[in-house]
Amino acid sequence: MSTESLALALLIAPLVGSFLALVFFRRKHVIASGIVVASGLVSVIASAMLLFGAGHDVGAITARWFSIGDTPIEFGILLDGRTMIMGAVVALITLCIEVYSLSYMKHDEGRGRFFAFLALFAWSMLSFVYSSSLLQAFIFWELVGLASFFLIGFWYEKPSAVAAAKKAFIMTRIGDVGLFIGLILLFMTTGTLDIPAINTLFAGDGLPEGIAPGRIELIAALLFIGVIGKSAQFPLHTWLPDAMEGPTPVSALLHSATMVAAGVFLVTRFHGLFMNAQQTMEWMLWIAVGTAILSSTMAMVAKDMKRVLAFSSISQLGFMLMGLAAGSLFAGYFHLITHAFFKALLFLCAGAFIHHVGSNDLIAMGRAGAAKQMKLTTVALVIGGSALAGIPFLAGFFSKEQIIGSLPIGAKIGALFAAFLTAYYTFRMIFLIVRPNADSMAVEDEPAHAQHEDGHEHHGPAEPLAMLAPIILLAVGAAGAGYIGNWIGHKLHIEHIEHPSITEMAPAIVIAILGVVFAWLEFGRKGARQTGFVSKIPSMQTLFERRWYLDEIYNVVFVRPVVWFASLCIGAENKGFDNGADAVAHGTYKGGRMVARSHSGRLQFYIGSAIVVVAALALTLGFRNGGGAG
Repeated sequence: MSTESLALALLIAPLVGSFLALVFFRRKHVIASGIVVASGLVSVIASAMLLFGAGHDVGAITARWFSIGDTPIEFGILLDGRTMIMGAVVALITLCIEVYSLSYMKHDEGRGRFFAFLALFAWSMLSFVYSSSLLQAFIFWELVGLASFFLIGFWYEKPSAVAAAKKAFIMTRIGDVGLFIGLILLFMTTGTLDIPAINTLFAGDGLPEGIAPGRIELIAALLFIGVIGKSAQFPLHTWLPDAMEGPTPVSALLHSATMVAAGVFLVTRFHGLFMNAQQTMEWMLWIAVGTAILSSTMAMVAKDMKRVLAFSSISQLGFMLMGLAAGSLFAGYFHLITHAFFKALLFLCAGAFIHHVGSNDLIAMGRAGAAKQMKLTTVALVIGGSALAGIPFLAGFFSKEQIIGSLPIGAKIGALFAAFLTAYYTFRMIFLIVRPNADSMAVEDEPAHAQHEDGHEHHGPAEPLAMLAPIILLAVGAAGAGYIGNWIGHKLHIEHIEHPSITEMAPAIVIAILGVVFAWLEFGRKGARQTGFVSKIPSMQTLFERRWYLDEIYNVVFVRPVVWFASLCIGAENKGFDNGADAVAHGTYKGGRMVARSHSGRLQFYIGSAIVVVAALALTLGFRNGGGAG
């Protein structure tokens, strides 16, 4: 097949799969799921053939969409190293999650609709990645948000799921306003929205002639606002933990290589532009450092396994942005790829435990014997967790070392602290599952099988093949993706990659090991209290559990005033404008009824009334004339 045919097949397959599953086979679940999985397989094969078959950057395949004056706006497919690697990873992770969902969602009454939404999400994300125009990318950026809204709120009968979907949609839209304004300013400044043209413009040293530094700072800052919303960075990060209300495969999809990764990918896509906005990059660096630490403190005390991983995603996205903000395209992009494997793996492991045990609670999972009953999943959990913690020599170790090695000293200290917390809370999660202690001080929030009481009890093997196969494949990726760094750098056209020396890596390695040891002492060793050192400081425990009270602050500062103003407007409309309009209408109606009564159709009444009126007029005129004569 030609390059154009492969690219079109890659993008059209999930769209066709979504359409068929939703319109024709929504209630025929087996057919709908089969079509979607088949479309995912087509995307994987096509993306792999493009990545490994082309052997070089093909460039943009475009067609004229419309024109603004003399400026053409094109719609097309961009095939270069950044898009082809990311596209292949997105397609592969999505297919793994679709196969996994065959078992996980097997007994859900709406699984046909679920698979249709998965395919819609895949089409939106792949189309965003391969977009050749920033306007085109923005359209699919928004479609990614729409598809995520459908998936997070999939169980719409649950009020918490509906609230989480609305929260995610609104908070990411806040960031999108900044992105759209930045897009407009970028077009006004450069005269194009063509991504290769913009990258070429900012590829050299220094700013292009005729463009003011302040203008680029403003554009980069506005684009970064969109990144903050989509990639859940402070202060727009609070939607992501609540997004766990959706099915676990949705969580794996959102957190690995798709929705939340879209913001980071946007920065990698326009890294040359951002490098010309040093003030914005400084802000990006410190926001990322702060977000990584902030979210790690929340993960330290969370008992819900999915929320621990959600906080972890926020933190790891912060690490990616640290590397990019420090000027290392390779470090940020490399961690984006490795994180996709081990984070998808961890979420699928979490889903397998939840599916079997019937609880999201880490303590309940451990005490229910999940680790002994699901040995392969437990091994995969340890591999994924070790990669997340940066344990040598797994995928996360290599990419995280690249990031830490690229940072200036101040940010490096913050990153090392975040890395310590990451190793600590990750192995806290692992030890609570594999080293349960029924006599410890830990208290369950949700007992085992609590979710099975709703009629979703799991029957069959603890590790169904459809769930286990993607877990094993992703475990291989989590273990080995770190060894393809040089190949990724070659695809990014980075001629020389500076790998940290053992001496430079030593602090991060020691920090990670200390985090694991500290977690062992508090959660893994025999007789451990399994409550953590934070529990000895109740005020800090509450602060972390309540997520630094940020939701409460937003509620007081933003939500309540908006609700009050909306209530005021509703009152003014209902009691003021509506009542006034109703009064006019009622008055008109009553006046009409009175006039209608006077038109009775009785001739005698009309003649008599006319005589009375004529007599009254004659009498009045007579008096007036008589008065004038006198």
